[in-house]
Amino acid sequence: VAYSKICTHAGCPASLYEQQTNRLLCPCHQSQFLITDNARPIFGPAARRLPMLAIGVDDEGYLFARRDFDVSVGPAYWERPSK
Repeated sequence: VAYSKICTHAGCPASLYEQQTNRLLCPCHQSQFLITDNARPIFGPAARRLPMLAIGVDDEGYLFARRDFDVSVGPAYWERPSK
């Protein structure tokens, strides 16, 4: 699997990976996502996990997406109903 690098809090790039802890960090508001647990948020203001993308490998060794992301990519506030 692969995960979106768009933070689910405010849409910043969650681009810092800590190999020792398997955490992906968002530098904007310090949200942290545990990659070994479906990119679940474990610290900071993000409330949703990072969207997951199922990937495969073709006969020539190229990666491809098996389907679209399992949930919406981007910040959760886009999904709130308008008032």
